[in-house]
Amino acid sequence: MRWSKDGLMEPTCIFEAATLHHSVQVVCRCGHSARFESHGVWWHFTRRGWDDRFGPARKRFWCRVCRSKERKKVHPVKLEPVNWKEGDFELPWPDERRWKEAVRSVR
Repeated sequence: MRWSKDGLMEPTCIFEAATLHHSVQVVCRCGHSARFESHGVWWHFTRRGWDDRFGPARKRFWCRVCRSKERKKVHPVKLEPVNWKEGDFELPWPDERRWKEAVRSVR
């Protein structure tokens, strides 16, 4: 986690975004974007053993719009934390015990 100039905590990975109750926004070069609730995305990455830092995680996403047009996976140009909003895509969450174990491990 890093600190902004305003003294606020800024997440550097999906897990940190989840602990701060942020969502993750993925933006493609075509302008299409999607927002995902970060708890479920973190759990998806954890189950597969993937690196959840924003840089490497960007390579795990691809644009559905570009995929249908170009017939190949186009990775996003930006992956960033944003405030949660109603309507963000939600993946299945971890059970409460696993989530608490993960949070406890970083304290």
